[in-house]
Amino acid sequence: MKRISRALALIAFCAAPALAGSAPVLLSNPGVPLSAPQIGSVGSMLAAPGAPMLGATLTSTLGPSLISAIPVLSPVPELKLSAMSAVPMSPMVESAEKSPIASMPALQTLAAKVQVKENGQDAVSMQKFYDQGGFKGAPADVELPSAQESVSAEGDFGERFRVPYDPKGEVDLSKLGPDKTPGMKHDKDKALVKFQDERQEMDELQQKLYAEGKRSVLIVIQAMDTGGKDGTIRWVLTGLNPQGVKVASFKQPTAVEAKHNYLWRIKNALPGKGVIGVFNRSHYEDILVPTVYKTVSADVVDGRYDEINAFEKKLSDQGTVVLKFFLKISKEEQKARLQERLDDPAKNWKFSPSDLESRKHWDEFQKAYGKVLARTSTPWAPWHVIPSNKKWYRNYAVARIIRDAMRRMDPQYPKVSFDPKKIKIPD
Repeated sequence: MKRISRALALIAFCAAPALAGSAPVLLSNPGVPLSAPQIGSVGSMLAAPGAPMLGATLTSTLGPSLISAIPVLSPVPELKLSAMSAVPMSPMVESAEKSPIASMPALQTLAAKVQVKENGQDAVSMQKFYDQGGFKGAPADVELPSAQESVSAEGDFGERFRVPYDPKGEVDLSKLGPDKTPGMKHDKDKALVKFQDERQEMDELQQKLYAEGKRSVLIVIQAMDTGGKDGTIRWVLTGLNPQGVKVASFKQPTAVEAKHNYLWRIKNALPGKGVIGVFNRSHYEDILVPTVYKTVSADVVDGRYDEINAFEKKLSDQGTVVLKFFLKISKEEQKARLQERLDDPAKNWKFSPSDLESRKHWDEFQKAYGKVLARTSTPWAPWHVIPSNKKWYRNYAVARIIRDAMRRMDPQYPKVSFDPKKIKIPD
């Protein structure tokens, strides 16, 4: 409580001139421009018990910049107090930044550009910003690996598909070959054998995760139409205990959903402790669709990048391992799969005329996805671009990345408070 009181006193002292109208509030080390919704979010973060009006007041007075590490509010540029020394850094953030991308040249090129880019925020700055911004939740269990530590490890299999975080960048998806099979050399039979082993181990790990009941996994799957979202869910999660799996599909918002914030329906579908949650499409539709069809203003869409990053950071801090997959197929492969749905009576139900409308905007969606992948592939919720023209490889790669993350989680059966050897079941 003393630390909170001192922090509030410091904020009030620094912001007093601006609140009185004598000076604009500036953030030291100005960086990324703030949209109106983001300014409101920062104001809301600063609201606290005992000072209910502080957030609302600051909302209208905050200057137009968001720093990369948000130290303290400063009424004048000369006053640059920093609270950065109070923030412990996660070693996983640092290792995630230093680790190279192994087998996807286009991602490796992007990683190199991110490292030398002088403007914008890096992953460490983002970690500090969200930790200090009021989003950090209580850890699930200090004795267990954190969610962020479980997401990735330097040199792991998923590293070759992982998108480097760049808050102003864009992935050129045209340079990511959907026919590639990194780490498998087009050996379908070998991949199928390994895939079965991965699913078996996932089943064992899921039983422990469910019994432990302290953490969860959220798998987000995005793709163009016919990209393989349904097939990935069906094949990768077959054999797992249905009690421990929760699948949610997100289509056009219903009338009720449309009346709420776009994250409302997402929050209602989150997995509980001990559960593996799967999103077939997700909150990213609320960036992609408005970007392509211009249904929402650009300023509102831009604000959603940071809102989603903060939302996923909070999930991670509360013990949810967030794994995001973009299933990359070619436009030619999509045409073949659409035709297959028309030719096969058993698949006619999968075809929708709206798929053809979306196909007209293929290039625009590719560009929109490119921005989403780079700008929301944070250390706590990274994106993996999976070459998916070959379904067998897609299943193998996604299953292995999930299995590896659950291995790092290392779920444990709970300890019982009795000695099973001393219990005798009566006749």
